[in-house]
Amino acid sequence: LCFIFFPSPSTDLPGKGDLIAFDAEFVSVQHEDHYLTATGSKMVLREGRSALARMSIIDCRTGRVIIDDHVLPREPVVDYLTRFSGIVEEHLEVNSSPHHLITTRNAYLKLRLLLERGCIFVGHGLRQDFATVNIFVPPSQIVDTVEIFHLPRMRYISLRFLVNYILKRDMQQEVHDSVEDARAALELYIKAVEFKKDDTFDKVLRDIYDFGRKVEWKLGVNLSSRNLGGS
Repeated sequence: LCFIFFPSPSTDLPGKGDLIAFDAEFVSVQHEDHYLTATGSKMVLREGRSALARMSIIDCRTGRVIIDDHVLPREPVVDYLTRFSGIVEEHLEVNSSPHHLITTRNAYLKLRLLLERGCIFVGHGLRQDFATVNIFVPPSQIVDTVEIFHLPRMRYISLRFLVNYILKRDMQQEVHDSVEDARAALELYIKAVEFKKDDTFDKVLRDIYDFGRKVEWKLGVNLSSRNLGGS
């Protein structure tokens, strides 16, 4: 893994080599259609599809939120997935949304601009997000904490579990917030860089997996006594 350090602060639009923390929320525009065969296996007739409904971007040089847009899908929404997305119907109402609402094309163009300026996207599970948005971001412009905090042939660790363990706080207990997710991914990346500098990263990662297995990857455990990176 390549660990990229922060450039000097600036007030202009981020450009080549600048880190931006990114998170996106999605809604469902097509349910999966399937049936069970005589042997009990699932046969998928039509894949489910998702659409971008919100994106948030933080300029890592300043910590300032530079984009926080709700996005109007091109197709009717069949499920707002509120539990996971934080999106409800009124957020995407053209005439009454309390949020800054833009078209799918405008959202794509904003991402494309930052991509072509050479920004490096920091987030958690970015490859799936970009695939759903249908935009290709070169690996050299992706810093993904789901990959950083991962051991080969082991399970991938959720953002919430990593924040709970490493940053010692819980998140998204009531309302899901993509700004919070983007900022949390950035904080995790900063901690990863610190662990690498201290030569404790490998130990911390092993400790995370050991702890996860012990608590069956459940949250809500008191972590006050844990000493990350210590002996």
